[in-house]
Amino acid sequence: MNEKQIGQIIYKEEDIQKRIDQLAKKIDQDYIKKEPILIGIFKGSIYFLSDLSRKLNIEHNIDFLSIGRFRSTDGLSEKIKITKDLDISIRNREVIVIEDIIRTGLTHSYILKNLKPRRPNSINLCVFLNCEEQRLVDLPIKYSGFELDNRFVIGYGLDYEEKYRNLPYIAEFTE
Repeated sequence: MNEKQIGQIIYKEEDIQKRIDQLAKKIDQDYIKKEPILIGIFKGSIYFLSDLSRKLNIEHNIDFLSIGRFRSTDGLSEKIKITKDLDISIRNREVIVIEDIIRTGLTHSYILKNLKPRRPNSINLCVFLNCEEQRLVDLPIKYSGFELDNRFVIGYGLDYEEKYRNLPYIAEFTE
């Protein structure tokens, strides 16, 4: 690991765990006597989803979606598609999509458009880092861990070239 690329720590491990405790309590209250499906978006959400799931007292299921981005044949635009779909049916279920970071919201808009025809009772988003200043579309973000500005960050699931996901904190990435 190149220590020179790890900049200022923005959110410490203790702060992250404290915020996840708060989110878990809120989700427990909102979904009492319900059994939501937590859908993690690979790969970035794995640490957040794991920690959040362990702190929930309500019954819940876990499943994953993986999204890929591909260049169009003309090379001028990017297309999004699901590369790993759900294993559990979400029909008539409460769904909470768990994500590490939401910036523009375009990918998440695509995810929601893909999930809605499957007829869940509800779909809400739970995001670890919410980058509202970059948002291009409205999203139903019900649970938000931390606000983030325009910085590129690593750690706690967020990577640079598949490195640094395992850091227990969020730090600014420096090249």
